[in-house]
Amino acid sequence: MVGIATRPRLVSHRRLARPGRNCWRLARAGRVGVLVDAEAYFGALAEILPQARHSILILGWEFDSRCRLLRDEQPLADRPDRIGPLLDWTVRRRPDLRAHVLIWDSALIYAVNREFAGLVKMDWLTHPRLRFRLDDSHPLGASHHHKVVVIDDAIAFIGGLDVTSQRWDGRRHEARDPRRSDPGFPAYPPFHDVMAVVTGAAAAALGDLCRDRWRRASGETLAPPPVDGPAPWPSGLCPLFADIDVALSRTAAPWDGARGRREIERLYLDMIAGARRLIFIENQYFAARRVVDALAARLAEPDGPEIVIIGPGPPVNLMERSTMGVARARLAQRLVSADCAGNRFRYYRAASDGADIKIHSKLAVIDDRVLRIGSSNLNNRSMGLDSECDVTLEAGGDIGAEGAIRLLRHDLLGEHLGVAAAEFAKAEAEAGGVHAAIAKLAGGRRTLVPLDCSEPDEVVGIITDSRIPDLDRPMEFLVHFPSGPRWRALVAALAALSLAAALWRWAPPGVWAAARPWLDATAALRQQPMAALAVAALFTVGGLLRLPLAALVLAAAAASGPWLGTLEALAGALASASLHYLLGRALGPGRIRRLAGRKANRVRRALTRQGTAAIIMLRLMPVAAFAVVSLVAGSIRLRVRDFAIGTLVGMAPGIFAVGVVGDRMLAVLRDPSAGNIAVLALATGVVVAAITGLANRLGRISVPGA
Repeated sequence: MVGIATRPRLVSHRRLARPGRNCWRLARAGRVGVLVDAEAYFGALAEILPQARHSILILGWEFDSRCRLLRDEQPLADRPDRIGPLLDWTVRRRPDLRAHVLIWDSALIYAVNREFAGLVKMDWLTHPRLRFRLDDSHPLGASHHHKVVVIDDAIAFIGGLDVTSQRWDGRRHEARDPRRSDPGFPAYPPFHDVMAVVTGAAAAALGDLCRDRWRRASGETLAPPPVDGPAPWPSGLCPLFADIDVALSRTAAPWDGARGRREIERLYLDMIAGARRLIFIENQYFAARRVVDALAARLAEPDGPEIVIIGPGPPVNLMERSTMGVARARLAQRLVSADCAGNRFRYYRAASDGADIKIHSKLAVIDDRVLRIGSSNLNNRSMGLDSECDVTLEAGGDIGAEGAIRLLRHDLLGEHLGVAAAEFAKAEAEAGGVHAAIAKLAGGRRTLVPLDCSEPDEVVGIITDSRIPDLDRPMEFLVHFPSGPRWRALVAALAALSLAAALWRWAPPGVWAAARPWLDATAALRQQPMAALAVAALFTVGGLLRLPLAALVLAAAAASGPWLGTLEALAGALASASLHYLLGRALGPGRIRRLAGRKANRVRRALTRQGTAAIIMLRLMPVAAFAVVSLVAGSIRLRVRDFAIGTLVGMAPGIFAVGVVGDRMLAVLRDPSAGNIAVLALATGVVVAAITGLANRLGRISVPGA
């Protein structure tokens, strides 16, 4: 991409980004560039990572060690071309280099798309100076969503791309490209995203962000690397800006004593309010209510700006349809109605040879004066729940900087329409606006198409109306019981699952037909003599794979019913806990601290002081994961009797509660009669009341150090 790094003329301009209001800090960047699509970004990583001298920091929502960075070129003979082996190879070559990779400890629903045993591959089977950790240091329902790579605090990459599967694509976005193939995903659709590259103090600030996240997740404090050389830069990438301030904005939910941050949302609102001529957005989602309110207010003005939004095509799976599809359709319809001029708002999808291009980028341009790139989606989660970070640059009246932002916007629109940036610039000038230029150039092999904003079916709409899929605050803030956050989370989850089961009565016939074989299979399980052994094996294997305990208990209830299922689940939980206990004894305290971080220290203090009582409390009110408690107990050689009794006594109430409600849920799914729904509601109410009462009593008991 052609860049503009000069600064020919300044005009007075009030800065939009202000620390303490809508950004965390301002930091000077020596150079700023933009990498469009993963072919450019992955190629830059393949070039820059081996140049690291002291530090590599990676934050991600997802990571796949098998991801190939180079697709066209033959792999270099002296180095790997897959990200995991490349990091290991780089660390082994440089004795002073340490690498830290922090990835979201994802929910079970995403497990099918993730690399199997990634933690083992990247942490246990690599050099000790390459550290890999899964981050669960966030509230229930939240995710660690940053996409940042920082090298030596000298150069940093930030945007919407994770180094993982189903991300790679070139800028031509061929409908069928054999290079778009990853392990487990031999052919996936075209994919578009954007990453910013910064050097200097801006890169060091992003290094601080990464180290803070690592400390929160592991309890380990990392020192900044020494500054002892010039910042590397990707060959062939011309900087868009030189010597310019970069604003860093964050989202963080309140958690573990830290206050929440909504800088990203505040900056979006300020950017929209300050727009005069054009709001241009590329984003994966469009569901943020306050942002849409701000856009609607501008469209109601007689002389407000053009609003151009480019997103992916219609969602195809139930999850995306229920989480974001309905919201996008409704909010887009609202903006069409708010457009008093009738021609200033359009929502487009991008296509190549008739195939939808998945727009995954998180980019915004205001009047060609403000450029914003980061990890935040335009949904409610990114405004207040998930951990996010965006970078924003302002031209500040600099004609050269405004030209650079305009060039990038023309380049992106040209990519979507299959034309050069100059051709789109000419069409925009002749047509007198962006929408008119798009209409003039659309219709080619690559094109932009106005999105059909009709709503999906009724059941999907009901799920969306609950707002549970797209919260802007932690789930435990929505249930006001005088108990710890984990108890509130369990109560909320039981209630939500029961409501979902009750709604099954109105599911479309096609959903019934698809689910019937699975429901019949669960009924058949209860007739199998080996069901108990299967449940015990499921708990043992599931514990090693970090599957949620509640999901395993539901499986036991499905296989054997609430009473026998509870006994089998208790036996399975004890078997899984015993295996982790023995593993903890074998690994010892040092390795367990490395695996579990500061949570291991908290659990160790509690177990050392109170033994069996602490095990019971930690199982009843889980301030740490099930496996962590078992591993730490084994590492400090807690007495086997104390461990077993504490685990059984502490796990029994929760397992019974989940088992009973789970069994009644299955009954409703098989026969959603009014009677079964009433029994489910009664069972849920009794369990919730019991949990709340127990939590009230336990809330007056403290476990020192936990």
